Amino acid sequence: MAPSMIEAISRAHAFAPAKTPVILYGESGTGKTFFAEYLHQLSGRSDGFHAFSVGTLAPQLAEDELFGHVPGAYTDARKARPGRIVTAGTGTLLLDDLHTLDLGVQTKLLQVMERGTYSAVGSDRVQTGACRFALAMTDDPETLMNKQKLLEDLRYRFGACDIWIPPLRERRMEIPFHAERALQRCADKTGVDGPTRFSDAALSLLAEGMYEGNVRQLEGIVLSAYLLARYQGAPAIDVQHFGIHLKAVFRYQRHGNPEANRRVVQKALQLAAGNVQKAAQLLGVSRNTVIGARCVQVRTEPKRR
Repeated sequence: MAPSMIEAISRAHAFAPAKTPVILYGESGTGKTFFAEYLHQLSGRSDGFHAFSVGTLAPQLAEDELFGHVPGAYTDARKARPGRIVTAGTGTLLLDDLHTLDLGVQTKLLQVMERGTYSAVGSDRVQTGACRFALAMTDDPETLMNKQKLLEDLRYRFGACDIWIPPLRERRMEIPFHAERALQRCADKTGVDGPTRFSDAALSLLAEGMYEGNVRQLEGIVLSAYLLARYQGAPAIDVQHFGIHLKAVFRYQRHGNPEANRRVVQKALQLAAGNVQKAAQLLGVSRNTVIGARCVQVRTEPKRR
């Protein structure tokens, strides 16, 4: 396991028992929701885990979603509506993309985190919030604060309890784990039964991938391969089921470094058990390109006397 991930897990164990809000930050798709759920499991809280993306909600709608409203709060507000803080109970409430939330709403949220109290929209009655907050964002708190996307008080009072989730490129050894986990969830996500395993070559191929979208991109690749393999009646996901996604995985550069391309072709041939045509399909190039790249000789400068 990568040292950066070991550090993240250690901080999760340290912060889990407390009721203090925790900030989770990292690139999009790194698995912040998964990590927040892990933090919740470590906490031992009796109520469940709840995740809500504030996205780019307008301030009024964000308040309504978080705090709820009473009848008459709006023109169409005929019935009272509990907010996310109420429905989370004593569990954990993850607020994703917090940095997109209006600073005025962040101020009201800070009161809940500090004092545990708030009022529903349209009401003066003080209510108590018992949930534990996890706050997810795509950049580090200091940067977001300097960009005026994160409330200073929120950053300074709770920013010390933060966990950085490293990108997948820094924890490549985890790729097979995340791929297997994604495959296990495919049946529930799609509503159809399909293959339950990868071939060794397919898993090796996934391990070679460069996923700019991190775990989320990897999960999407697995899902599409799952459906294609199912359609073909295959008992396992194999390399041919990844289709055009392998262009991103192998990154064959038509006008790139010949030696780098030769190594990519060698890997494709290895995964294709030496079959030139299949290797070409994996790379999205012609058969002749594979043959030509395989025959590239590395030139070295003659030694000077």
